[in-house]
Amino acid sequence: MKKLLIVLILAVWSVVFAQREAYVVNGLAETLSLIDLETGAVTNHIVTLGETPNQAVYYDNYLYVVNSISADVMKINLSNHQVEHNFLLPIASNPYNAAFYNGYGYVTGWVSGKVYRLNLATNSVDGEIEIGGYPEGLLCHDNFLYVTQTYFDPTNFSYGQGKMAKIDLSDFSYVAEYNVGKNPQWISGAPDGRLHVVCTGNYVDVEGSIYIFNPGTGVVADSILIGGQPSQLAVSPGGIGYLSAGGWVTDGYIYSYDIFSGDIINGPANPITVGLGASAVATDSLGFIYSCDFGDDTVSKIDFSGNVVETYGLGDGPLSITIIDDTPIGVEDQEAGYLPESAYLLRSYPNPFNGGTILRLGDWRNSPSLNRINIYDISGRLIKTIGVETFGGEARVYWDGTDNNNNECASGVYFVGINPENDDSNRFKALKMTIIR
Repeated sequence: MKKLLIVLILAVWSVVFAQREAYVVNGLAETLSLIDLETGAVTNHIVTLGETPNQAVYYDNYLYVVNSISADVMKINLSNHQVEHNFLLPIASNPYNAAFYNGYGYVTGWVSGKVYRLNLATNSVDGEIEIGGYPEGLLCHDNFLYVTQTYFDPTNFSYGQGKMAKIDLSDFSYVAEYNVGKNPQWISGAPDGRLHVVCTGNYVDVEGSIYIFNPGTGVVADSILIGGQPSQLAVSPGGIGYLSAGGWVTDGYIYSYDIFSGDIINGPANPITVGLGASAVATDSLGFIYSCDFGDDTVSKIDFSGNVVETYGLGDGPLSITIIDDTPIGVEDQEAGYLPESAYLLRSYPNPFNGGTILRLGDWRNSPSLNRINIYDISGRLIKTIGVETFGGEARVYWDGTDNNNNECASGVYFVGINPENDDSNRFKALKMTIIR
């Protein structure tokens, strides 16, 4: 029991002192705001940004803000919120989005049709490559850069064939391009290694869709016609994709779908409603979703059931949010040889939850004696034992939030541990879960 209590104390310590905060770009105010996700405190206008800021990205302890009209990327030290450097890009290039990988930053130039490379070690712009097509979103994946090409036509405000370019980051060279849907604006990686390309449509008669690209085979494997006008995608730890989808009349809209099956959960017929003009979305390690509500000057915090549980007042026109979250998804005992390394807890989803949650367990092929999981309350008291019948691979166990007497557990923090068969010692690995009633 002593071992268990020590691990639980360490888990709580890690959670209590974890850094959980969000930085929000106020596009119209041209400032940066900070939200403390633990306390809910908001500090507005902590940094004055450039002209028409479009996106903030966190990388290697710095925040990088892309300013479109002033054509620069600001490197902000988060310890003191001071701008340490400005990467200057060609005027009228209209830098749009950025991605970072292996000591470099990559920025799309919407008007110039180029991708610019930032050398973070030398604080210089040391390369560019022209791909055309009015590029917007980009993603670094497996030493390649994937870039959406909207093929916007400024003469008649139409959109041509949407494409996605592939760039080899080892020598910063163009590799290929692939056809996707109309007006692709965003790319996110999925847990299965595939890329999900958000295609917004043409705002008239072509609705939004998600194109799913397999980088291993180099083909578009599937597509999802979700409808509406989705723009950005964030993938939760449990494999649900959340899309900011505008909404400019009475409410803002968030759509959602199952990343693995492609099933639409919330679409135009039943959107998650938030503040006016949902323009960006992000998720944290606890499963909460955050929406930038451009028209209402707010950020909405949404739980896994689609309920807005908190609203933060921001500056004028929030349009980009990046979350810094070092809360451990799983707290594991690291003692060598303690349990077979092939047996581990991946995560639970939803988390927090109020009905039930699915516990994902890692590869059990070499651990046939691990036939149950135990659930403890914050004091270390065993409240539930659940048998695990599936071995030979990843197992999923459902906990309905009840104890061994089928009584509903109260709101609070709980931990799940893996135990070998017929072994009541405290050898286990722990994962934190939260019930909200």
